[in-house]
Amino acid sequence: MAETRCTEVPTFPGGCDSEAVTGACYSTRTGVSWACGAPSGSCDTVPLPPPNGGAYEGYCSFAGETATFTSTSRSTSVSGTSTTLTTTSSASSSSLSTSFSSTSSATGTRTLPFPPEGSPVAEYGHLRVVGTQIVSQKTGEPVRLRGMSLFWSQWGGKYWNEDTLRWLQRDWGIQIIRAAMGVEAGGYLDRPEREFRKLVRVVWAAHALGLYVIVDWHDHHAPRNVARAIPFFRRIAKTYGHMPNVLFETFNEPTWQSWSQAVKPYHQTILKVIRPYSDNIVICGTPTWSQDVDIASNERIQGDNIVYTLHFYAGTHHQYLRDKAIRALETGVALLVSEWGTCEANGNGHLDLEEAQKWEDLMAEYNITDANWAVNDKKESCSALQPGAATNGHWGAADLTPSGRWVRASLRHHAFGILPPWMTTTEAPSGNSSEQNDTQISSSTAPASGVRRLRGSLHALFDLPLSAAFKQGYNTAVVVLCIWAIAFSVELSV
Repeated sequence: MAETRCTEVPTFPGGCDSEAVTGACYSTRTGVSWACGAPSGSCDTVPLPPPNGGAYEGYCSFAGETATFTSTSRSTSVSGTSTTLTTTSSASSSSLSTSFSSTSSATGTRTLPFPPEGSPVAEYGHLRVVGTQIVSQKTGEPVRLRGMSLFWSQWGGKYWNEDTLRWLQRDWGIQIIRAAMGVEAGGYLDRPEREFRKLVRVVWAAHALGLYVIVDWHDHHAPRNVARAIPFFRRIAKTYGHMPNVLFETFNEPTWQSWSQAVKPYHQTILKVIRPYSDNIVICGTPTWSQDVDIASNERIQGDNIVYTLHFYAGTHHQYLRDKAIRALETGVALLVSEWGTCEANGNGHLDLEEAQKWEDLMAEYNITDANWAVNDKKESCSALQPGAATNGHWGAADLTPSGRWVRASLRHHAFGILPPWMTTTEAPSGNSSEQNDTQISSSTAPASGVRRLRGSLHALFDLPLSAAFKQGYNTAVVVLCIWAIAFSVELSV
């Protein structure tokens, strides 16, 4: 019987929970199974099933399948969820029980659900790149996802949880979340398991909610840290690369490194690590803090499902950078704005909402997916949250910064068809505006998804703070009564 060392297998769901047990994963024709050994020094190897039962693959199918795992402890928990001990007559489970008969193991089953109905992942499935567009697996039509970026994991990790993501999806209308895993400065290089656990929590939460998630190696000096990036991306790709919602961002923001001599070779190295396990979209950073997309487009990385990263901050980057983006698009590459801000390039300073709107117009015109920086309460102008904002969402107007209010309104317009107040005028609001931006549901704006927009419009009213909801309901009632009175007057005059 073939064997593999416990230390060489991935963590749950590709194998087992690394904090509880170790194990190996294999597939069968009827389902997906984990074979787990004890978390002790005696677990040197884990038996794999006979050749006719499947072979070790390094990752498991995920959505909608039943996962069967075997453990030497009846108190074992898998990814924080208590297991239900059952008996099963399936061929794969019988094989497991036989393999581990000498360890008196118990067998449990757990069904891993499909993405929720109506969620972005359920709607679009595995995304792929065709020309300059990211397209849906389901229809082949272009897809533009909008969302938020979490802050550096080592400093903003308190918002890396399912409650935050759920609120951002329900109230802000996000479709994609970016997990900016800090690498240097007390991040992954110093505390790899701590930071990895934060990342796993976000990936799992995104799957449960049906959101796309960008796994971002948030580094400015990735080539010098390539020895740590390689095993990180191998681990992510083997464990989560089969999931339809996971996108890889291999290098957040190169600084002054040469594209041809440093940045491109680094991306190619990491791409070779990812591709044996996943053909999901890979997002490649470009020089000068991910601005030189035109340079990258003239010397492309070979492979499929690759997009190039464009970052901008509206207070600093104006038409010249939009021109670079257009030049890159005209060569036929796809762009993804994985980070942008309403403020200056240092994450602080004044807000330039007029320029921000120009950037949004460009992204809408070319169908570019984007994630705004950042879901955090640090006292700087590009943070979406005021200092001390709750870590489980449920934020009112007073909890949001001027940037947070503006971005939230923009996202809600895209997701739910709610027209921001400034779109009814010729000017954008000032950076100091305190308006909640919940006031109008547009009937003239074509929704990206009719069902989602309709549901979102109803949620929009009931999710408002009480005073705002009352005001909006009152205004709607007044308009309806006025229309009825005019019609009644006309009828009498006739």
